[in-house]
Amino acid sequence: MELRRIVVCVDFSAITPKVLDWAGEEAKRFGAKVELVHVLEETMPRLAQEMLDLHTLYDKLKEVTVKKLDELKEEIEGKFGIEAETKILNGEPFDAILDYLEETKPDLVMVGAHGKKGVRRILLGSVSEKVARKSPVNVAIVKY
Repeated sequence: MELRRIVVCVDFSAITPKVLDWAGEEAKRFGAKVELVHVLEETMPRLAQEMLDLHTLYDKLKEVTVKKLDELKEEIEGKFGIEAETKILNGEPFDAILDYLEETKPDLVMVGAHGKKGVRRILLGSVSEKVARKSPVNVAIVKY
C-alpha cells in the first residue's frame, strides 16, 4: 500500500495526541504528507443566535481553531520531520468529513475513537464509526 496523503481528523480531545503520533509515524515511514482537518459546527440554539453577534463569535472560534491547528502542525512536523497542512471544514462533522474525503480522495483517513459505550454512544453517535462505515477511502481508527 502506498501512502502519499493522510487526512487526520482532529477534534482537540484527549485522543488527539495519540492520533497525531500514529499519523506522524505512518507519514514518516511512507514519505506521506499529513493534512490536519477540523470541523467547525455551525449549529447554535435559536435563542443564542438572537442574543449573540454570531459573526463575531464564529470569527473568534475560527481564530482559536486556526491557532490550535497551527500548533499541532508545527508539533507533528518537528517531531517526525514530515510535511503537514491544516484545513478547517464547516458543518456537521460526519457530513463535512465525508464530503471532504469524497472530494479529495486521500490515501488514508485517521480518526480517534473515544470508546463511549451504551446509552452515551447511542445518544451522541460516533463520528469515527460513521466515517469508518461510509468513507470512500481507507480508514485507521486510533482507540483511546
